[in-house]
Amino acid sequence: MRRRLASGSEPAAMSDVGWTWELSERAADGLGTLDAETQQRVLDKFDAVVSDEFRDPPDFAKPLTGTKPWRSLRVGNYRAIVRFDREEMAMQVGAVGHRSSIYDEFP
Repeated sequence: MRRRLASGSEPAAMSDVGWTWELSERAADGLGTLDAETQQRVLDKFDAVVSDEFRDPPDFAKPLTGTKPWRSLRVGNYRAIVRFDREEMAMQVGAVGHRSSIYDEFP
């Protein structure tokens, strides 16, 4: 799996095979507002989604009504708004925030 920012810079490279995930600038900003422990839980969830060998990554996220192709990925009380590009094998993270406000702030 590979992590990268939408701008193209790559904070960490783990493997060039299989699914990857990438953060938009908006998602990186939202992630930056979280405490360190919560940030790590969210990042660990992204890694788990793209590296699971038994489930397809889109199966982890719930479709959002009226915002196709965006989906909601649950991480405790926080949500990541994501979409999946099967051609690129990439999970694109559009926003990260608390469940009480993330849906009002997106798109």
